[in-house]
Amino acid sequence: MNRKLILILAVAAAGVLIAAVYSGGWLHRDSALQGSGTVEARDTRVGSKIGGRIDKVLVREGDHVTPGQVLITFDDKELIASLQQSRAAAEKAERGSRPEEIAEARAAAAQAKAEYEQRVNGYRKEDIAAAQADLDRARADENRAHLDFQRYDALAKKDLVSKQQRDTAEAAWRIAVATVQNAQQKLDQLQSGYRPEEIASMQARYQQAQATLDKLAHGNRREDVDAAKAALSYDEARFRERQVVSPSAAIVEVLDVRPGDLVAPNTPIATLLEQDQIYVRIYIPETEIGRVKVGQKAEVRVDSFPKKVFDGEIEQINQQAEFLPRNVQTREERVHQVFGVKVRINDPSGQILAGMAADIKLKAAN
Repeated sequence: MNRKLILILAVAAAGVLIAAVYSGGWLHRDSALQGSGTVEARDTRVGSKIGGRIDKVLVREGDHVTPGQVLITFDDKELIASLQQSRAAAEKAERGSRPEEIAEARAAAAQAKAEYEQRVNGYRKEDIAAAQADLDRARADENRAHLDFQRYDALAKKDLVSKQQRDTAEAAWRIAVATVQNAQQKLDQLQSGYRPEEIASMQARYQQAQATLDKLAHGNRREDVDAAKAALSYDEARFRERQVVSPSAAIVEVLDVRPGDLVAPNTPIATLLEQDQIYVRIYIPETEIGRVKVGQKAEVRVDSFPKKVFDGEIEQINQQAEFLPRNVQTREERVHQVFGVKVRINDPSGQILAGMAADIKLKAAN
């Protein structure tokens, strides 16, 4: 009985001693904030602004790619032709026209001027006189043909010539009449001169030819040179879009295209997971958020590497509280309000992959 009493007293004394130690602050529990979540990676969807027919697919899903690595190329024949044309136009605008081009433009302007002046001054007197002579000759021929027809018509009525001869004479007379009419129209046209719309058309042609000559002789305006350079820059930018490149070190997650596929402009054709942008989102109770700040260090552990601790750092703290998401398990009641905290993981070796479960332990803030 005494032994039992002594044992009870010893246990009670030990309990009191332990309580005193904890209440006195001699021993402390680990008070570091902890959380769990799933590793996520920031993804980037890449494509081409111009699209087109795919020529080559140089990577596969799951491949690790480096910044600037070419993933996909497009058929670039049309782009090359357009770029060469723009480059030639920009060079020509910058240096101006060649002497032979200026000489050619000067000859064209002189010819257009002569034709315009000829329209304004009307037909030459020689042309009108020649047309009058043609009309007189046609009238004489018509008069002779008419007399022949009348004679053959009278003879045919007396059966002295055949009906065929009479018809031939009549046809010749009618042809002569038509010739007179054509000659008269030509003479009338020469005497009345050119129509106003013809003169206006030749004037516009002459002015255009002269403007072209002036432009070539004086060189291109500054704004024309700038416009040619802008067109070249535009085509150079389009030419660069013939390739889809990786913007950073990443893993190809989705790539579902083949050579020959037609892709519309601005269409994402590959999804990349950035290797240096993996993170875990944990939730800190509202009562503890004061112990958390951006830049605070953290320890990260994953089940796949239980003996290894990865470095982490708080990158973002949500500015608005929320109720704890249902898919996150903690000891606190779910009705408590929490703040989302994004912890970026530093894993140069690439061992941690998106989808892994991770435990986070925040280090004390400085």
